[in-house]
Amino acid sequence: MQQARKMNTFLFLFDVFTFLVWSWVIVDFLTKARLPVPLFVSTLYLLMLASYVGDKELRRWRKKYHSHARRGEYFVYLWGLTMIAIVAFYVWGGRDLGYSIPQELPTIAGSVFILYILTEYLKKESS
Repeated sequence: MQQARKMNTFLFLFDVFTFLVWSWVIVDFLTKARLPVPLFVSTLYLLMLASYVGDKELRRWRKKYHSHARRGEYFVYLWGLTMIAIVAFYVWGGRDLGYSIPQELPTIAGSVFILYILTEYLKKESS
């Protein structure tokens, strides 16, 4: 029970941190890179995500974890749709207005996507 409560607390804090990082990426874009996301923030975010995913997959392989919800898809949708929207706006006129794609966005969105694909593959292998 204690382990579950710790995990729920971590997931809540990670959700909050995701929202803060995502908001910062949006602010970075809307301010035309005047408030960029620092590299250490995106690195910390991806380290937290990879730690969670790695722990979850190791527990799945040891048969101590069974996912009930598909929360990872929401992160893929959030970052993927954000990437698509910002790139589309940039390509279709935003570049001429001085907007730029936030430097950390492709790294974050790509990493989230890769980790999601990896976990989906590992789920199939472990079942």
